[in-house]
Amino acid sequence: MTYYKNKHWLFVVALFTLLTSCHDFEEINTDPTRMTNIDVASLLTQVVYDAGTRSRSYGDIGNYVGQYWTNTSLIDQRHRYDFKGSDSEEIYDNIYGTLYDIDDLKQRARQEKLDDYLAAGLVLEAYLTTYLTDVFGPVPYSEALQGDQLNFRPAFDTQEAIYRANLDSLELAYSLLETKPQGNFTRGGDPFYLGDHTKWRKLSNSLKLRMYMKMVKVDPSVISDIAALINTDELIATADETAAIIYDGRFGLESTINTNTPGSVALGETFATKLQAILDPRRPHMAVLGVDKDDNPVNVDQTGNPVYLGVPTGESPDIIRTFEGLAAPYSGLNGVTAPSVLFSQAEAAFYIAEAILQGYVAGDAAVHYQEGIRASCAWWGVAEADIDAFLTQEDMQLSTDTQQALRQVWTQEYINFYYQGYDGWLNYRRVGFPEFHVGSAMLTDEIMQRMVYPPLLKSVNTANYHQAVELLDEGDNLLSNGWWSNQ
Repeated sequence: MTYYKNKHWLFVVALFTLLTSCHDFEEINTDPTRMTNIDVASLLTQVVYDAGTRSRSYGDIGNYVGQYWTNTSLIDQRHRYDFKGSDSEEIYDNIYGTLYDIDDLKQRARQEKLDDYLAAGLVLEAYLTTYLTDVFGPVPYSEALQGDQLNFRPAFDTQEAIYRANLDSLELAYSLLETKPQGNFTRGGDPFYLGDHTKWRKLSNSLKLRMYMKMVKVDPSVISDIAALINTDELIATADETAAIIYDGRFGLESTINTNTPGSVALGETFATKLQAILDPRRPHMAVLGVDKDDNPVNVDQTGNPVYLGVPTGESPDIIRTFEGLAAPYSGLNGVTAPSVLFSQAEAAFYIAEAILQGYVAGDAAVHYQEGIRASCAWWGVAEADIDAFLTQEDMQLSTDTQQALRQVWTQEYINFYYQGYDGWLNYRRVGFPEFHVGSAMLTDEIMQRMVYPPLLKSVNTANYHQAVELLDEGDNLLSNGWWSNQ
């Protein structure tokens, strides 16, 4: 079922070598491990699962670059932007491996005239390829999945071109779902929404809203699109509409996520400070409090509240070792059903609040701001009474000053993206808030703007790689800006 999984580029190199020395092209180009005649429902389950796990298995890297985590060991220094070539390979290969399975799903859905499965494939493809170009910049897109046609050197597409194409794909997916073919996902296999077309349409629209909110500064014409989407009332708006893989045993989806605390990892100071400033009730659900041998909090504030202490990102081990009683993050939601979130109810609510404050659409920003906080807290398992008390705090009321109100919304967006580390970093690149820490031991003197391309890509697709690098303002460098980046 899985095709070009994880070692996608290694397989490409091996295949290319064979093609230059053998003559039986048809035999060589047949993948003996690739299953045939896969049921479309099984394909859907597989690609949904992969979109939530394998293609996001680099979440620990995201938590470092999003300054949610800092590593306290001498071994893992990715919080200093000290990456290995395999870090880029992992992101790149996992996403392209999943895209091949999505392509299988789309082909099978077209053959069997199953519009809903085709639409699901289009939505997941747009989600993943948008992620890919946001992380790297120009990447293969229009020619990316042509291995069966012996095209192992695909051209790179610009980030803007990929965005425009994905918006069209999401629009097509919405229309395919709107037609409501016979039944709703009649073959089954939908771990997201159990075949509910309305929820899939809302996911499609919500992904478009996320893209428009990134694009708006480079293309103000999308303001009208933002307003139109918000006014449709067809965005993710409830917890059961959140797009997430829940590892509860259904569909055979057993968790691959460790729900303990990762070794030698502490909360990043940027994140911990934001939580501490408002005594956020999500803290005990996100991290383990630093305690002494008698289980008493090591750090408390002036009023006796325990402090979930974080450590600055990008500093040397000598500086990190001066901190005591650091809070250790859970490796996910603290529980056996720890989910992988692709798009949450809270994210949509915060975008609406932000759009109102920016003047893109009319409405009450405070209502959506508090709705987002309530949804995020509930998702993390905070009791309803504690959420109510939290929202009544004076410092949780949305300011009447627009700029201060925006900073409040952006803070909550950042907190909500915890354990979606890359999303938090991408949102920082979009709005420039909260202020990230530039550590004295970082390999750059600014916050990174992208991942560099995988080493193997440079040797396999050299000419197109160099053309892509020319499109980057700083070359194949961590500091090259993306198309829409605010930095």
